[in-house]
Amino acid sequence: MLYFPTRLVVIFGLLTVACSPGLNWRDVHPTKAPLQALFPCKPEEAERRLPLGEQTVLMRMLACEADGASFTLAYADINQVPRLGEVLEVWRTATLRQAKAAPTTGVPFLPKGALGLPQSIKLVAKGEKSDGSAVTIHAVWFAQGSTVFQAAVYSSSNSADTHLSAADTYFSGLKLP
Repeated sequence: MLYFPTRLVVIFGLLTVACSPGLNWRDVHPTKAPLQALFPCKPEEAERRLPLGEQTVLMRMLACEADGASFTLAYADINQVPRLGEVLEVWRTATLRQAKAAPTTGVPFLPKGALGLPQSIKLVAKGEKSDGSAVTIHAVWFAQGSTVFQAAVYSSSNSADTHLSAADTYFSGLKLP
């Protein structure tokens, strides 16, 4: 029983390290979007006009880095509800092509309030950053009204599991009215 205090100190030390916040989760309400997001860091916002499918749209983006990963949210009002599924597919393909990632089959991703489009998916893909280093992408695409959304976690790790828990928390924090 002489070892009990030593074990207690070790266990307490491990719990203290485990509770150290590498991710500081906070609610974020993006500008001009019917969405609430849960980010693990304070995101910076930007906007610019980008091609998306056959049109150029005003893309709004939020991004931050935490725990060795980039957390991003991008969205645009495309004003063409009948083409939402097509736009989501084009966006997913462009994202994977830019990362030199192989096309990947996703699983349905439909946060409450999102349109039930077959192109609303969640996937994990491995690719490359622009500098040639490995990147794992956890991403979701979905739509509401005439707005399309993409949320992603880009991890420098070669392991898809490295930021899986953080990505799941991030994606489950996406709330539509």
